Amino acid sequence: MEFTEFAEILKPIIGGSYSTHVFTKTLFESIITEEGLLQIEDISENTFKAYYNGNTKITNIAKRVLPHIEPEQFISYLDNFQEATTQRLCDAFQTHIEDINLYNASEKIAYLFEEILTTTAVQKRKSTPKSAKKDSEKTPHDILTEKVLASGQAIADVWGNAISNLVGPTTSTDTLDENRLNPKDYAFLERFKSQVEPLLTYCMDHDPTGEGTKLSLADEINDFLQSWKYDVRKIQDACLRKLVVDAMQVLGDYTYYISDKFLRWIPDTDILWFRNESIEEGNQLRDVLRPETIKKRTEMKDIYVRLYPIPEDNTDTNALEIPSKQTTNESPYSSADILLLEEFTADYDEIMVTLIGENYAESLIDMTLPSKIKDLYEAKWMSKADTFADPSLKSYVFGLLGELNNVSNSFLASGSATPFLGSSRTKIRNLYVKLHPDQFAGTFPYDAFIDDWDDGENY
Repeated sequence: MEFTEFAEILKPIIGGSYSTHVFTKTLFESIITEEGLLQIEDISENTFKAYYNGNTKITNIAKRVLPHIEPEQFISYLDNFQEATTQRLCDAFQTHIEDINLYNASEKIAYLFEEILTTTAVQKRKSTPKSAKKDSEKTPHDILTEKVLASGQAIADVWGNAISNLVGPTTSTDTLDENRLNPKDYAFLERFKSQVEPLLTYCMDHDPTGEGTKLSLADEINDFLQSWKYDVRKIQDACLRKLVVDAMQVLGDYTYYISDKFLRWIPDTDILWFRNESIEEGNQLRDVLRPETIKKRTEMKDIYVRLYPIPEDNTDTNALEIPSKQTTNESPYSSADILLLEEFTADYDEIMVTLIGENYAESLIDMTLPSKIKDLYEAKWMSKADTFADPSLKSYVFGLLGELNNVSNSFLASGSATPFLGSSRTKIRNLYVKLHPDQFAGTFPYDAFIDDWDDGENY
């Protein structure tokens, strides 16, 4: 196994909110003695990041630290994590380490890391083909392009997964069949539901970056974790056991983000509030607390759906149905409103069609679409939208601007509500139809042919 694969397996499980360079440096620091720490002091953040991404081989650092490797230190490092985390490590390394289990996982993984470092340090470098372009021969543009592509793809992958999970249907393969549980496991399931449901629903319904968090939440989660610390081992059904382990993992991780590092107590209340009283705290709120809690709350949603599945969970709702066109030559609006509407739809049609379409989540990954919505509104339609004369048409225009601004602010503004886009996309689809009266006859009974036509309608 290459180091980059080893690190990429570990980071989602034990890396928390660490950046790739910090996490990579921590791995090396955790397996070497104090004398060995001196050997890696001069290594830059970019180099550690390149080790993680696989852009740079670890040959040099492996040679440096080889005399100072101490696997027992790495075993101690892994032993500090909760048992639920250890179980996830077992699952992740199952295909790479033979006979790994809860009792030997730390040791097996530590000695695998030692083997990777030792093998890399002693292997001979292959000669470079003459046709290969040396780093020294690359132009600054070549080097920059490579780094941008590598880092950009990593960011896109992370946001793509987070947003797809957030707004798309759950497609977990871990389907729990209660009818196949033995009596003891069924009793475990009923107890698990009664304990975990209030925790999951509270966390899913409350955004710690935009509202208060109850002071007792961390203690309630800790009580839950302690109550299953040993009993999780007694569950025989693999699917139920994994469900419990996953719930313990995500709730345990969540306590970090509701700790004093991110939230502060409001005196004389039982409420915690997000820290946002300095530039540093504002950056932490935007760059760490908000994206990480969105991901954790999305994982909780997945667990909740696995715990209470319904047939509709497997329905593909990504692409919204646009009705067949019912063209008409008549318009209910004045010539001035018609010209203004043509200008408005020329600006917003592409945005609406993108958000209605099947791959709408991809358009939100790099923040280009939210930024476009914000800029278009502030630069032009914040003032110009009020010039429509027909009150019904004006309500459609403002309705669309409101929905789009909600989507934009959800991704751009710190402390705004978490974006759940299902109802917004339905409203945008309906408004698209209403803003094209020449293509879709207003008297046509769309609700009779499209099941979700009236979902979330407020106008």
